[in-house]
Amino acid sequence: MNKQVQSDLHILKQAQTLDAELYRILQELQQIAPEREQLKQELEAEKARLKDLDGALKKRQLAQKEKEGELAQKETHIKKLEGQLALVKTNKEYSAMQQEIASLKADNSLLEEDVIRIMDEIEACRDEVTKEQVRLKEREKDFSARELEVQKREKEWLDRKQQLLQQKEQSISTLAPDVKDLYLRIVEKKNGIALTPVKNNICSGCQIQLRAQVINEVMMQDIIVLCDNCGRMLYIED
Repeated sequence: MNKQVQSDLHILKQAQTLDAELYRILQELQQIAPEREQLKQELEAEKARLKDLDGALKKRQLAQKEKEGELAQKETHIKKLEGQLALVKTNKEYSAMQQEIASLKADNSLLEEDVIRIMDEIEACRDEVTKEQVRLKEREKDFSARELEVQKREKEWLDRKQQLLQQKEQSISTLAPDVKDLYLRIVEKKNGIALTPVKNNICSGCQIQLRAQVINEVMMQDIIVLCDNCGRMLYIED
């Protein structure tokens, strides 16, 4: 057995533990942006709902104004016609004008019903808008609290990431440059897992049966041995 190889493997296992946690933290950090985007979209959806309700309210208010304007015009026309009744010269003209006045009054009766119906809709819509405004304020408080929680987790992970990087650098600083570079290349490609134990003559990293020569070399610990299939460093668990 080569004592240097044994020492290197011991150091690499320590680094491996740090890198495994580092990889997990990096995965968590990658979820921060999507989580923030989801929070943003949820809040925007709440604001859009209030905007739609407010738009519906304004639409009904406009309809009320239009109906009331139409009603006022017809009332003015009725008064004008009623004022002209005394001026007509024939019974036929008088009867025709009365029929027109009656028709206009019937129209106005329907318009008044429309105005009352729209006013009821406006009142209901106002209630919905008020409720949604209160609800939105509560949701905004909730989203702010969730954003603060996300910020807290992000800071904790970033702080821990920095600690792990420093510990890792200190751990592998004594390795020979070629061993260090090899480890760093493998750990980057293999998602934080550069070393894997041999169990029952199988590479635990890829579950491939190892050749007898490879197993023998791993047991001898004269050199650092890589799996022929996944390229990870192999070792025998103590």
